[in-house]
Formats: sequence, structure tokens, C-alpha cells
Amino acid sequence: MLIFNRSKYLILILVFLFSCEEAEYILDNRSDPANMDLVPPALFFHPPEIDVELGADVSVQIYGLELLPASAAHLKIKYDWGMLEYNSITANEFFTGINNPVVVDIPEQGLLDIYLYYLPDLIADQSEGGTWPLVTINFTAYAEGESDLEFDTDITVLKDFNNNSVLINEFGMGKINID
Repeated sequence: MLIFNRSKYLILILVFLFSCEEAEYILDNRSDPANMDLVPPALFFHPPEIDVELGADVSVQIYGLELLPASAAHLKIKYDWGMLEYNSITANEFFTGINNPVVVDIPEQGLLDIYLYYLPDLIADQSEGGTWPLVTINFTAYAEGESDLEFDTDITVLKDFNNNSVLINEFGMGKINID
């Protein structure tokens, strides 16, 4: 009986030792901000590359990576209007508040001027900052090819509640492949 109990405990110890090994993960997701080689604070398109079929609707988010707090933003986005048709835009978590904080102007085909505002309340007068999606842009793919998505870095700006520019070190590119 003593031998049976020892072997029983030995088996339990072996099972415990093998079940406590740490999993090994390969962090190779290109859409993960940590793998995008961007120096924060940064703005980028998420996912950075999308494959869609002709005629399909496609959504892409504009993300902020380790952004400082902000009260407003003007994002100027360039896209290939010969392949994509702009449908709509939705504000996301970065500029949450009691308002619908987004206005879109289309000054010409292939350009979007997106204005975001944080409406102050009794708790805050600007966003908390951090890594959050700012907006989701919805397109329809209507011609085959590749459409680059990019920020007009001369125009795109975030402002704090004192109307000072918020630092943005880098702007990531995006791409929509239409087959």
C-alpha cells in the first residue's frame, strides 16, 4: 500500500510540473501597435492593410497610440476616390462625452476633413489620452486595385483644452486592397 501511495504522489507531482509550463507566444501580429514600428505618440490606420472584394463595404479605424489628452482634432485623410466611396464616419472612445463629436467635410474627391470635439462636462474638459480609436471610417470598394490611406501631416492636428497642439511624432499609413 505504501508503494501505491508514493507512485500516486509521484504522478501528481509530474502532472503538476508539466501543467505549469508557461506558454510561448510569437508576437508577430502586424496590426498590433507594438509591432508597427511607430514612435508614440502616433496616429495610424487599423488595421494597416485590408483585403476586400469588389463591391464590399469596408471599415477602417483611425487610432491614436499613447496620445496625450486632447479636446479637439482635425484629421485630413487622403484616399483613392477612384476605388473607394466614402459612406459614413463614427466617433469612437477617444473623444467620448455627452455629444456626437464628429463633423466631416469633403472638400474634394479623395479627401476627408474630419473634425472631432470633446464637449466639456462637469467631470472633464478633454479626453484622458492613451491608446484609443478616434473614429471609424466606412467606405465601399467599387474598383479593383490598391488604395493608400494617409494623413495630410501638414493639416492633421490635435489640440488640448487650451488650444495648444498635442504632439504627434508619427503617422502610420494604411492600404485597402480590392480584388
